[in-house]
Amino acid sequence: MKAYYSMKKKLLPTKLYDLAQGKANDREIRTLGHGIDAEDEKLDLIIREAFIPTAQSFGLTSWEEIFGAPHLSTSAGLRRDWLIKRLRLNTGSFTMRSVEEILTSLGAEDFTISEKPAIFTVVIDLSSMRPNEAYKGWIREQLEELLPAHLEIVVIFGTMSWDQMDSRSLTFQQIEEKNYTWDEIDSLEP
Repeated sequence: MKAYYSMKKKLLPTKLYDLAQGKANDREIRTLGHGIDAEDEKLDLIIREAFIPTAQSFGLTSWEEIFGAPHLSTSAGLRRDWLIKRLRLNTGSFTMRSVEEILTSLGAEDFTISEKPAIFTVVIDLSSMRPNEAYKGWIREQLEELLPAHLEIVVIFGTMSWDQMDSRSLTFQQIEEKNYTWDEIDSLEP
């Protein structure tokens, strides 16, 4: 009824219409007011959902689809935080701290990052996450897209870290003889 009262307030001083309660002109303005209010509510919804800090439903999903995958099972507040972190990334976002921000923008909370500068490799251990295969693939895809192209990225999702494998003092040949796939190596118990 905001539009009705606004129109009536503006029309009364003109004395062009008889706007007494129940008169034809009053009913017409009331009907127009209802229509304008309905459209105004739709516009408010679109504006709210267009911006990440205020989005609550389809706006969040739309932004997440731009970046690869909606996180519908997570709270709207956490989804907004991840998207805002993601949008903060820029060309200078390749420090160790920035890699951590990238991981948190992907929903990772508990992880370790190891640098292997001699072989241009970054090892990211996400063993505590235990995501499904689709989510693992999405995280790998996002990291490949976001991190510098000259870096080799090794992402560990299993409970066995590369450092733990190194501590067993096995040669590559000994590991190779067991005919493990990479997925099997990732899921080895320490």
